[in-house]
Amino acid sequence: MNFQEYFTNKNLRKIPKQGLHYEQKTTPDLLWCVSLVILDITKNDRNLVFSDSEIRLSSLFDNLMQDYFSKPSQALAPREYNKVSSYQLGLLSYAGILEKVSDRPKQYKITNLEALEYMSTNDLNASKFLTEYTEKFLTDNGLIVDFEKYKNNPTQANHLIAKDKYWLWAKINTKIRGTDRKHTYRVFNKMFNVYCYKHRIPGEDGSNITSGPCPYSFLIYNRKNFRDENMPSGMTRQEYRESILLDIDASGVVGVVLLQKVKADIKKKYNGISEIQEQEYNFTPEGGVHIHHMLPQHSNPEFALFRENLIALTPGQHLSYAHIQGNTHRIDPEFQKVCLKRKFENIKTSLKNGEDFYMLNRFIQVINSAFNLKLKETSSLDQVESVFSNI
Repeated sequence: MNFQEYFTNKNLRKIPKQGLHYEQKTTPDLLWCVSLVILDITKNDRNLVFSDSEIRLSSLFDNLMQDYFSKPSQALAPREYNKVSSYQLGLLSYAGILEKVSDRPKQYKITNLEALEYMSTNDLNASKFLTEYTEKFLTDNGLIVDFEKYKNNPTQANHLIAKDKYWLWAKINTKIRGTDRKHTYRVFNKMFNVYCYKHRIPGEDGSNITSGPCPYSFLIYNRKNFRDENMPSGMTRQEYRESILLDIDASGVVGVVLLQKVKADIKKKYNGISEIQEQEYNFTPEGGVHIHHMLPQHSNPEFALFRENLIALTPGQHLSYAHIQGNTHRIDPEFQKVCLKRKFENIKTSLKNGEDFYMLNRFIQVINSAFNLKLKETSSLDQVESVFSNI
């Protein structure tokens, strides 16, 4: 989806005190969340007219807010839920992705399904929408001059000039009352950091500009230092950060967080012990584990969240056997076969025990890709086993 092209023919000039153009809870991960919920509640009818309250009543929305964003239940934080849904719906309708069909109650319908489907994939896709929307909005409302002045010379003084100009603009064009600038400055922070992230220039942290380019984490609602969490033993901080940053480039923060959960499932199932316990592969029972993608995430992103594509290895097995010379971008094909064979044995045991942990059809997709096969996804365990007897 080319959002720069999409906004070329859009006019985002603000009509004073009408429409919601931006809010302090305008973030890529919240846009992802609400886009996903819209598609879920309209899955049987894309022309369905829906309300803000229907978004909030969605079980998917409730689960995402609690499980992904770690919020209390809606009963305990109704205003928080209301802001998250209404702010995203307001911006999406202002941008022409949705159409607001009534004001009381506020009701909407989809006008650009392609854009919603793109944003619902992950927060990184939603950030691509938000960066282009932000720049077009600044341009159409005469604010871009001071932002560009800062871009060309990112100093604290130029940052404050852009901030003050936004305040003067907001007094005329938004519903703010009085002289308290706190809320307006919070909105400015969101717009400013999205703009700075796009152009790889210092952003705003508190009231000051950052020492380097604005990090992606400044854009998101579920902001936490995920880059330093759950670092596997045996891997340097630099190696871990490079790996995590590669994951973010591929799938956004949402993808990273979901992947961490799937990896945690594998680690828990095997009690933090490698699935390959032969001494010829230097198995050590107390050295910790890394969770390894048998088909690399950078080349096979479609299998990134498959438990069937993940295997627990010791740090030594991961860095010395699974990858060639410790290069995490290169897979040793012979050890890959060892891993896939062992994974199949473990999947087979799990399925025969009646566990609801693995899906055989997903593993078949993995080995079809790994070995260039055309095995039917409905194949039995015996048929899959016959494949490994010939490898």
